[in-house]
Amino acid sequence: METFKGLVSAQVNARKDFPSVKSEKLKVIRKNTEVTISHAVIGEKYMDSKIWYVLDNNCFVWSGAISTTSAIPLIEKKLIVTADDIGIVHEVDVGAQLALYHGWINSIAVLVNKPNDVNGENLRSFVESLKKYSRKGTSENLFETSLIGLHFTITSGSPIVDPETVPALVDEKNHFLGFQKFSREYEKPEVVEQVKIEFEAQYQKFKNIFGREPDHLTSHHDIHTFNKPLFCFFHNWSVEKGIPIRSHRFLPSIKRFMYDAIAMSPSRVDLPSIDRMNRWESEIRKEPSEGPEHTYVGHYGPIPPFGINNYDTAVNKKHKRLRKWMRDFLISKDSKREILIHLMKSGFRDQRDFKKSYAYLEAEYPGMEVNYFDGRVAEYLSLQRNSLWKPDSSFILVARS
Repeated sequence: METFKGLVSAQVNARKDFPSVKSEKLKVIRKNTEVTISHAVIGEKYMDSKIWYVLDNNCFVWSGAISTTSAIPLIEKKLIVTADDIGIVHEVDVGAQLALYHGWINSIAVLVNKPNDVNGENLRSFVESLKKYSRKGTSENLFETSLIGLHFTITSGSPIVDPETVPALVDEKNHFLGFQKFSREYEKPEVVEQVKIEFEAQYQKFKNIFGREPDHLTSHHDIHTFNKPLFCFFHNWSVEKGIPIRSHRFLPSIKRFMYDAIAMSPSRVDLPSIDRMNRWESEIRKEPSEGPEHTYVGHYGPIPPFGINNYDTAVNKKHKRLRKWMRDFLISKDSKREILIHLMKSGFRDQRDFKKSYAYLEAEYPGMEVNYFDGRVAEYLSLQRNSLWKPDSSFILVARS
């Protein structure tokens, strides 16, 4: 990575976590000290400048105190914040719409196979609501300004095509086989063809309801990353359509551990390594993607059957993880990253209440895990308390063009 030399022209504090005078002071850098600069970012405005330098030791210094003859590259940090699993549970949809309104998020991923809703009336009502309201403080409606993507699934609910056309994907009740049954059988050509049939149906239903192409493509339980035939199909589709695909090649360690634990049995899917999926990506994609360089997926609740006992503690832990992630983004040379979250606006707090009120999902829409609903509420509360990315912060929430 290219670096640049600079000279401290006035004594300055090196800041630890963020480009801000409010951030913890790491050390004092004396006048006439030579420093090595990685790149510049937008930070808190101090005196006449809001440009800060990221030094090679991963701290931040105000640019006004550094003299340099080099043109330091300014990297705008573009952020996509996506709420997942829209379209099945009303309280999840409400949480996402409120988050869009307040500017806490700028993107949603939509499931289109809600049970007993063949024509998509639930989502059509959701679309009309997005068109009715504008983002807080603006005049543009939420539908036009929000990134809305298809969240393809073959591991939750039921297919929208005739189950007889996709027999390898369903059980005796015509529900999709659960993620735990996602095996190497899905690599067989005849199974891949059935996945393509269901995908095309969900894609067309999305376009019919929303009246436009999806802004991005994702998959429930990340199934598009778990074997090479599906990985290749979805990435080729992404390139052909010019629609970014969110690639979970960058799974966080805790989620990766959980997936690996599920897949330990020889009969389970052979989860590829991160390096292996990177090679798949290099083989397929010949042009730069418009998608984010990295996606952060925080595990949004305690592992069942343990519920959240203290929501303040849960929110504080969430903020701590996000601050670390945001610092990592700032000191990196990535220009665009994504945070994937799971929201729910509910008056319930006790996990037992969620299980009782949403017990119907087990029969109607298996694959939507009720045990995590308290975690979804905690994520909503964490954004409500402090979204961390303000309009005047170092991050730019990407708007739909």
